Amino acid sequence: MKTDLYIIGGFLGSGKTTLLLQLLEKEKQAGRKVAVLMNEIGSLSVDSAMLGEDAAVRDMLNGCICCTIKDEIEVELLTLYKDHRPDVIFVETTGAAHPMEVLDACTSPIIAMQIEVKGIITLVDCARWKERNRLPIAHRKLMEDQARWSDVVALTKTDLVSIQTLDDIKEEIRSLNEKVILQEMVFGKVNGEIAFGGGGQSEGGHHAHHHLHVRTYAYEFTNHVPRAEFTKWVAGLPDSVLRVKGFVKFEDSIERPELFQYAYGVPFFQPQPFKMPSVIVIIGDELETESLQQALECLDGIF
Repeated sequence: MKTDLYIIGGFLGSGKTTLLLQLLEKEKQAGRKVAVLMNEIGSLSVDSAMLGEDAAVRDMLNGCICCTIKDEIEVELLTLYKDHRPDVIFVETTGAAHPMEVLDACTSPIIAMQIEVKGIITLVDCARWKERNRLPIAHRKLMEDQARWSDVVALTKTDLVSIQTLDDIKEEIRSLNEKVILQEMVFGKVNGEIAFGGGGQSEGGHHAHHHLHVRTYAYEFTNHVPRAEFTKWVAGLPDSVLRVKGFVKFEDSIERPELFQYAYGVPFFQPQPFKMPSVIVIIGDELETESLQQALECLDGIF
């Protein structure tokens, strides 16, 4: 049974921890075991002290989860999984985190078959969004990207803007992300249930996650793969595939799989000194997971 994982993002002060506390309470009432991974750029985490003793909490300090300490997340998530076997993990990011980079960090091939990313939620401070054009270009682009790549956008501090302004904000966010689910938070409380896209298990036990927007797909090879055929498959990947990463055993490297990465249409192979799980993870927008699975099963010798 996989552990569900939810990513919670948004700028500093947008209300991430307030929402997290509500989600933790709902999981507790449902009888689900919860773990939390919290990321702070500084050396001290204040928020984790607020979560109580019902959730297993690990802090990632002194860096942003999506860049400077990105490599550490697979170790932290694997530790949470092995030590606590939670039903659900919530990852609360820094305000500077880009959702696609966080998603990438949370889908390491090392943990992809144990943890299933169920959705990305971003909190948007309505008052700050309204004035975003006054921000530096990089900050404004990040704020918009956080909304663009989320499954759910929770609008916070809605009481500080007019009804018309709130409607304008919703329209602006939908223009960036037509599939987004918009939900309102009034005085820090969620208006209704947070609704994420559902995940699913494809035939054969391979993981096929159906995001509302960005999807991830993990496949574990049972055999070695013909290098020429794999390279041909990579060359034919559609533009909807944003990234691929993992470890693949080829006919000339059966003992130790090679690291494989693919981004912006460019593949990269690198031999590994250690044995690694033969798993690849695909991240993309509106992935055709059934056709991906069929192609990978052919490469894997499964017919």
